Amino acid sequence: MPNSPVSAWTRLLALALFGAALAACGGRDEIKKGTSDIAASNAPTTFDLTVSAEKDNQFDLDGATLTGEDLRGHIRYRNEPGHQPVHSILLKTGEKEKIKNTHVAALASIARDLKLEAYVRDNDGHLKVIQVVDDK
Repeated sequence: MPNSPVSAWTRLLALALFGAALAACGGRDEIKKGTSDIAASNAPTTFDLTVSAEKDNQFDLDGATLTGEDLRGHIRYRNEPGHQPVHSILLKTGEKEKIKNTHVAALASIARDLKLEAYVRDNDGHLKVIQVVDDK
């Protein structure tokens, strides 16, 4: 039963715990948990979609400010036949906003639900992969 209510609650609980773990981090190290460094030799050179951190836990995509749900909808639209599908996404520091744990948690949720590879270029410039744990 892939869509049972128990499974949905388990996923929701796992996401909440992931968000709480990220929230427990402070300062410049807030995105270290839930991500891991990528060796330069294994790092992707291009990404299907690049977004940057915006204020109020939002994302900037080519000058448009999007909520997490708006970004999810945009990716779903791009993954429809006839469009350029998104398989990998990069989150980077915005012009006026640093990456926060809420940005990483939202992107982790999107990556898990839409089966994407999600990366973050942290506030120190290091490329990290967002570790998405699926409970299935």
